[in-house]
Amino acid sequence: MTYQALMFDIDGTLTNSQPVYATVMHQVLTEYQKPFSASDAQTTFPMAAEQAMAHLGIAATDFDHFQARYEAVMAAHYHEIALYPGITTLMAQLPANLKLGIVTSQRRTELEAGMQPYTFMSRMAVTISADDTPKRKPDPLPLLTALQKVNVQPSKALFIGDSLSDEQTAAAANVDFGLAVWGMDPHANHQRTTYRFDQPTDLLKLF
Repeated sequence: MTYQALMFDIDGTLTNSQPVYATVMHQVLTEYQKPFSASDAQTTFPMAAEQAMAHLGIAATDFDHFQARYEAVMAAHYHEIALYPGITTLMAQLPANLKLGIVTSQRRTELEAGMQPYTFMSRMAVTISADDTPKRKPDPLPLLTALQKVNVQPSKALFIGDSLSDEQTAAAANVDFGLAVWGMDPHANHQRTTYRFDQPTDLLKLF
């Protein structure tokens, strides 16, 4: 298969952000007098904010306040989030004619603030955040919207992610899925993967 587009999730795929996510969510949930366990962190990590709030028992009407608090606390921790080893090398060596993009459940402000330091972002032909479509992963709409914007058919694209939500998104969009083993939940039972990549630079074998 010769792919024309390569789409990436962010959290757990490009960046090792779960430890910081857990710290930030624990602080925010303390303000709501809600517990936040390691299991909660694992479950809500790939979710959009609205989904995480529902799981944690926070009213949808609190969304604006919850999101504002999350972004404010996270802003103090961005410097603690690192790319996974090999991501920079991967981005530098992918074919120049390959359409690259991001499809994430992060809000637009979070995406831009967190990824701004990385020079490879200039190569991204499209970035789709939770603010850009009315539905979130695992609905296929975010991924299909990204592919539409770069004019690539689903059959010619590969989506790289670490979570079951990412896998389900790819399946619903009829897009091949590459599992980022380096960031995946070790307890997840992935069933519909086209490829399993142990490290980011393994993707280069496809091109």
